[in-house]
Amino acid sequence: MKRIIFPMIFSIIFCVSLSYAENEKQRVMAVGMASIHNNLIDIARDKAIDNALRTAVERVVGVMVTGSTEVENYQLKLDRILSESKGFIDHYKIISEKRDGDNYEVNIEAEVVTGRLQDRMKAVELVMTRKSKPRLMVIFSEQAQKDAIAEAAMTKYLLAKGFKLVDAQTVKKGRGDMNLTSASGNEKILSTLAQRYGAEIVIAGSVDAVSNSFTAYGVEMFTNKVNVSVKAINSDTGDVIAADSESLSAPGQKGDIRQTVEDVVEKLARKMVAGTLERWSSELTNTITVKLVVSGLDDYQSLLNFKDHLPLVVKGFKALYQRSYQRGEADLDMEIKGNIQGLADDLAALVLNGKKLKIQEITPNKIGAAF
Repeated sequence: MKRIIFPMIFSIIFCVSLSYAENEKQRVMAVGMASIHNNLIDIARDKAIDNALRTAVERVVGVMVTGSTEVENYQLKLDRILSESKGFIDHYKIISEKRDGDNYEVNIEAEVVTGRLQDRMKAVELVMTRKSKPRLMVIFSEQAQKDAIAEAAMTKYLLAKGFKLVDAQTVKKGRGDMNLTSASGNEKILSTLAQRYGAEIVIAGSVDAVSNSFTAYGVEMFTNKVNVSVKAINSDTGDVIAADSESLSAPGQKGDIRQTVEDVVEKLARKMVAGTLERWSSELTNTITVKLVVSGLDDYQSLLNFKDHLPLVVKGFKALYQRSYQRGEADLDMEIKGNIQGLADDLAALVLNGKKLKIQEITPNKIGAAF
């Protein structure tokens, strides 16, 4: 009898635990927007509500990912989660709604079932997918053996975690026209190099290694100390996404640093991946900065008119900063709540003085357009 009772009790406890975990909830506020076409307000309202529900789930996703420290598995797609957003919303209510020109805006308060989300989020592929799976380029400043070992170890780790990398051999063939030792601290040069080979992110690193001798019981022995420093740079903007360094000392043969370098790089790579994903996760749930390069402007007054139009046509517009203007071309930084594809769609509908803005280039962090 006891043999039957104990398994039954265990099963009940297990099921209750699963039910409790699955029913954990988080209350969040979210805003949804949609364009009104042909004055069909009801359709726009429904789309705005769906957008708000997706935003609510995405916000919880962002918090979960930000709290993670390791990337274990890459199987899940963010779009798949968000397409099922209503399945993760236990309840929601509309706080306010309004029509703003050709847009419809809805503010909701939603309860997101975090237990179910947590089960689905054993991967960080959702962040990678939302960021359009940026390509990485790994490059160490020198071409000594220690740098080759570190570069190979970093590449191996990133590939194992599902990142897309630019072929290392292709990059090495083109190194002859650039002094990488002097370029390692220059984000602009590294960004140019990354763009040349189609990489959105460049992982730049350097290795310092020394062997120190000591005598123990009359026998000369060596300690190898390795320090590796790396930084991740956005090739579109030159911004440093993450930067860190690690050191390790280990006994061994003089100059035999392979294992020490590999151990340091693996530890550092974990930290860099976590830092980069945290940055991306924050961008997905908050504002992002997009570089906007616009050419074909008639004069400076046309630029002023263009800047005045942007808050009217760009959903989620937050701020605009002018970096430069020269001969009809403007370099702008725009802060938005949303993603770059949505921004490009909005810009493609912009008409100024009878001239339509044409999108010519889109990368994960930059849009090139011309009148």
